[in-house]
Amino acid sequence: QPEGPGRRWTVEEAEPLMANLVGRDLVKGKAMYAAVLCQSCHTMQGEGGAIGPDLTQLGTRFSPKDILVATINPSETISDQYHATVLELKEGGSIVGKLNDEDAQNYYISQNPFAPNDIKKVAKSNVILKKNADVSIMMPGLINRLNEEELKDLMAYLISGGNPDHAVYKQPTAQK
Repeated sequence: QPEGPGRRWTVEEAEPLMANLVGRDLVKGKAMYAAVLCQSCHTMQGEGGAIGPDLTQLGTRFSPKDILVATINPSETISDQYHATVLELKEGGSIVGKLNDEDAQNYYISQNPFAPNDIKKVAKSNVILKKNADVSIMMPGLINRLNEEELKDLMAYLISGGNPDHAVYKQPTAQK
């Protein structure tokens, strides 16, 4: 578990910490990855959930700042592949979740990212509108329990894809 104290992280506060991620701790990074629930929805090195994208290659495709933005403000950019669906109902109200499947009569939607196999069947005849949600399934604030060192270890873990040979885990060399 994080030692904290945490804070309500912003990209502006966290980004300067990314300038020097050399000599980070893989074990602590993986522990923070679990503690802030990343593994509940994301896969890393073949382990974890399948609701969100696989993060193993994250650091090869995105900058540390991009990773921070996606972590701190998950609704800023949502991949079409991972949009939540909103079903607006005839009797009022709506149902939001991951649309897993549909057939001629029903939509099958998972509303809880921590229990993705709990599927609600919604009759299409009760739905007046189906649209993509403007808000990510990923909740903001998941990293707010972390202190600076814990955040740096988590970011190193995300950037490295869990690879213990990545540069973020090398000890800094002495300056001559």
